[in-house]
Amino acid sequence: MISQDDDVLLNASLDGELDAAMASVLLQRLAAEPELRLAHGRLAALRAVTSKHLRKDAASRSLKLRVAASASRVGTDPRKRSFPSDWRAMAATAVIAASLSSGLTYFAVAPDQRLTASAGMIAVHQHALLAADPVEVASSDRHTVKPWFDAKLALSPPVVDLATDGFALAGGRIDVIDGRRVPVMLYRHRAHLISVIAVPQPGSHDNGAPATQQSRDGYSVQTWLATDFALTAVGDISPSDLSDFVAKLRAAISTS
Repeated sequence: MISQDDDVLLNASLDGELDAAMASVLLQRLAAEPELRLAHGRLAALRAVTSKHLRKDAASRSLKLRVAASASRVGTDPRKRSFPSDWRAMAATAVIAASLSSGLTYFAVAPDQRLTASAGMIAVHQHALLAADPVEVASSDRHTVKPWFDAKLALSPPVVDLATDGFALAGGRIDVIDGRRVPVMLYRHRAHLISVIAVPQPGSHDNGAPATQQSRDGYSVQTWLATDFALTAVGDISPSDLSDFVAKLRAAISTS
């Protein structure tokens, strides 16, 4: 059995309601926790079956009238009275309360997990800054960098060069997050280095939602979803400069 919080998290993931940082955290947990992975698979399978076989027809007017009439009879017959007379309001209140409870549970656990994910991404960027050579494959040519990642990891994250926009592709490297090797693209902006960490997120896509933004220890961090990856950009630059970079990167990826 999984906890109620994890159940909320899995449902939010399958509904596409997680931001990239939370999706990345969940992906790492799924890789490390067999019980959570099994629950995720069962829930995904159940949703697939129900969405395929269950119709979503709206209740007809005649059905609504029959339900209302039945409720009225229950309310007037002492032998059948088990609900307050205003049962519809009570039902609506229960539904709203359940929804708010789930939502508040999610938002209560989300901040700490987001901070943890942010710290991990900054650590990856710091590894590059502290390395004798921050890039393992030095090239501004995406046709060199992408095949290099594919050969090393069997993963091909989106790679584009933004030199004409002031963000030149410097190359790529491989780092480790929670025991998993992940691709990292590196860009240069004036005297600064920007890391773009690509955590596999099968089935994801860029739906145009704003990137999540954080500032921590002098670093700006932004995370968003792309096709099959959660991308996180980290740099010791201003949040506005990083936003400019992310906007240009997302636009270039969408047309590449």
